[in-house]
Amino acid sequence: MNDAFTNAHADFLSYLSEQETGALLSCARRIHLEKNQSIFNVGDISGTVYIVSKGCIKLFRLTPDGKEVIFWLSFPGEIFGLAELFNEVDREISAEANMASEILAISRADILRFFRSYPEAAMRAICILSGRLRSLEYSLINLATEDVETRLLRLLLRLSAVSKPCAMASSDDEICINYPLTHQDIANQIGASRQTVSSTLASLKRRGVIEVTQRHIHIPNRAKMIRELEAGE
Repeated sequence: MNDAFTNAHADFLSYLSEQETGALLSCARRIHLEKNQSIFNVGDISGTVYIVSKGCIKLFRLTPDGKEVIFWLSFPGEIFGLAELFNEVDREISAEANMASEILAISRADILRFFRSYPEAAMRAICILSGRLRSLEYSLINLATEDVETRLLRLLLRLSAVSKPCAMASSDDEICINYPLTHQDIANQIGASRQTVSSTLASLKRRGVIEVTQRHIHIPNRAKMIRELEAGE
C-alpha cells in the first residue's frame, strides 16, 4: 500500500529531465491562488491540466446534502486534472486551494503535444494515475471495514510517506506532516465527523503516538504508530 500511495503522490516534475522540464514550463501558465480559491468545479469543461508549484490543492465533491468529501490532496510537484482531460469529458470533481498556493496550468493541446514528444513522461503520468486509483480503492475498502482510529492512523502514515524534512522536528526520526490540515479536512478524507476526529487525535496525543506543533501533526516514532495500527486491526 505504501508503494501505491508514494507513486500516487509522486513529484511529477522531479522525474523530468532538464529538457523535458524546459519544454513543459515553456507552455505553462503560472497562477497564484489565495486560500479556498476555486480552480475548477463539477461540470466545468476540462481543457487544462495542472501541476502544484507551491502549497496544497484539495480535490473534492459535495454530496447532495452539502457534505464535502475529499478525494485527494495534491502537494508540490504533483499533477492533477488529467483524468477528464484524456477522456474529453466535463469535470467530475472540484478543485480549490487548501492554502495559499501556486499552480502551473497547461492546456490540453500543449500537454498532449508534450506527451507525444516525450513518451517516457507520458508513461510516468499514467503510473501516477494508476497509483492514485489503487490508493482510492484501498480507502473505499477501509471506509467499509475499519473504525475511525484505524482509518486515521492509515491516513497519517500515508501522508508521512511523502512528507518533507521539518525544522520543528525534535529528532531525525521524527516525521512531520508539513501541511496544516484542519480536523474537518481529516474528517472529510476518512468519512468521520469532525468531533470524532478531534477526540481521536486527542487520544493519540495522550498516548504519545502523535504530537501537534503549530498545527502540524508530528509522528515521533513511526514504528509505534504502526504497532498501534496493527493492534487495532
